Amino acid sequence: MFRTVRGYLILAPPAFVAALLAYLSAKPRAVSTFTVYPFLADVLGTGLPRSPSARFVVVTTLFFLVPYLVAGVLLFFSDVGASAAASLWRRQRAPAPAGRRPRTMSPEAFWTLVASSLILAALAGSQLPKVAHGGELPGGVNVAPAFVAAVPFVALGGGLFLALLASAPRAVVQVVRRRTAPGRGL
Repeated sequence: MFRTVRGYLILAPPAFVAALLAYLSAKPRAVSTFTVYPFLADVLGTGLPRSPSARFVVVTTLFFLVPYLVAGVLLFFSDVGASAAASLWRRQRAPAPAGRRPRTMSPEAFWTLVASSLILAALAGSQLPKVAHGGELPGGVNVAPAFVAAVPFVALGGGLFLALLASAPRAVVQVVRRRTAPGRGL
């Protein structure tokens, strides 16, 4: 139970750190000239660091934490609902042994999800200054923290898609084996 939310809560922060470090290593102008948004300056007050890079990291982390926690709560509720409804979806079977849980992902899908999410986050973070034109909109509004905070979520979606592709061969082989199993009439 709760495998989806646990996987998301474990994988999203490293993807965020990879995107943030890649963005900071690209040396964009948006970091060195970053000024904190007035609404955050009022809320955080003197708790903000003095250097623009440290302020950028604090604001980006805050922009990441809010959707991260909201998505985590929503995934938790969806896992609770799916677990509660699971008995309605399956036929009566003997319960699984207490010591062993069934795998939800094949090993190749799991490692593809982890590796591709981190790699996609790092690649997107390093390319973000080029794509977002430094992260500044006309009028001097710096949206780079929001862009960097959104990268891990997009990277997780891309990693999930690649994991689906990686698990397709195993699924096809299992379907073929079931159809050609001895004792089954075609």
